[in-house]
Amino acid sequence: MPAQRFSRRYLARHRRSAQLYKRAKKVTPGGVESNVRYFKPHPFFADYGDGGYIYDVDGNKILDFMMGFGSLLLGHNNRDVALEVIRQLESGSMLGVTTTLFVQYIEQIRKAFPSLKKVRLANSGTEATMHALRAARSYTGKDKIAKVEGAYHGAHDYVLQSLDMDGRTARRMGENYRAVPFGKGIPKVISDITVTFPFNDPDKTAEILEKNVDDVGAVIVEPVLCGPGVITPKRNYLKHLRRITRKLGIVLIFDEVLTGLRLARGGAQEYYDVTPDMTCFGKIAGGGFQLAGFGGEAQIMDVIAPGGGWKHGTFHAGTYNGHPVSLAAGLKCLEILRDNPGIYDHVNGLGRRLFSGLQDLADDRKIPAWVEYVGSIGNLYFTTQDELNNFRDTLNVNNKRWWNWFIHCLGNNVLFGIPNVGERAFICSEHTEEDVDFALEVADNALAAIGREVRRHRAKPPEVTVEAVKKQVAQYGQETPVPPHV
Repeated sequence: MPAQRFSRRYLARHRRSAQLYKRAKKVTPGGVESNVRYFKPHPFFADYGDGGYIYDVDGNKILDFMMGFGSLLLGHNNRDVALEVIRQLESGSMLGVTTTLFVQYIEQIRKAFPSLKKVRLANSGTEATMHALRAARSYTGKDKIAKVEGAYHGAHDYVLQSLDMDGRTARRMGENYRAVPFGKGIPKVISDITVTFPFNDPDKTAEILEKNVDDVGAVIVEPVLCGPGVITPKRNYLKHLRRITRKLGIVLIFDEVLTGLRLARGGAQEYYDVTPDMTCFGKIAGGGFQLAGFGGEAQIMDVIAPGGGWKHGTFHAGTYNGHPVSLAAGLKCLEILRDNPGIYDHVNGLGRRLFSGLQDLADDRKIPAWVEYVGSIGNLYFTTQDELNNFRDTLNVNNKRWWNWFIHCLGNNVLFGIPNVGERAFICSEHTEEDVDFALEVADNALAAIGREVRRHRAKPPEVTVEAVKKQVAQYGQETPVPPHV
């Protein structure tokens, strides 16, 4: 399908962004702050955010379902959070010593996640998973870690394994699972100490972990597999995983950077009633500011307690850990979620309205698609499958069709999440039923355009080329006249 047909309106509405993007490309790789922010024909540049909307430099008011990569459950520019940030700035932005806010914050996050007996803070989900894995390896004395194929746990080498691959690589592997580094620059030795296993397959999971039990110190898992979009745990998979890891004496780490404080105040572990040994959190936990953390059983966390010396201790540090401004924002966010439990009914209800609505629209248009969602997170896959269980199930989706749908919607001022088929859309507390209904109208128009393109493609006779004729001659050993128009 010609992408230009779908991106025409987007290009027309984002001319100033195009100019700024040309400037940005001259000074930074790809013209973006992070690889996942890049998309064709070019990203748009934001001016400000308010509630459930982003206002860009071209004056467009864009309905935002990306929501700061899922961190803005309370929407853009929440006034209560902003006022706390301003108050803290008046007392100092960077103090470098422990504050009362630090203790207050940890007390509140422990109330949200009862499994967190002791907690340390960091600045990003990447840092949180990196330090949690180090603590688990230290506690168990085992060097290997295990992760789900396709899961994203941040940008450090240990977890940039089997994050993505093409269908041919997966087919060559068959029933075998091995760590595949995500791009260049990752030492091969890291892949050698990383074990991978499939999501939603308890038998294969048990087989792989049992085979590596002498070497694996920790299993890290997204309780909802969000690396390839959204794949929910099915048939009590998380409970099976908890039973397997407990039996084998392997530390189970829930990476709740995305799901924590979103599916419920207590995250996926509350939603699915499964208690891990350790938890990583971030995004919503900072109220829109840089804050993350990790914690769990006291005996595991105590391996990072200072005072043991460099040889016997386990290191954790960070200049901006427990940054007062982030703590002020995060603490206010936790308090709002504690005092307003109806927020979850609101966002989860809108999630059902949006994502089930997308499925109905695709079905009505007879366009093969599957919408996977839980609570206020969801994703649309253009696929003939009627259920997605793991990462490999997403390798055969129609990426081009998804992109045409996405850019058509964005050209009509609806940002359906992160601009990548393997990402997801988020609802915030400021979104309304009217917002969702508008988004569904735009999405339906995009699906109609895709349907027209599919019909146009089917009706078009196959193009005759010189190469095709030569191939036919070689195949049948006879001369075939070349049509004059080729």
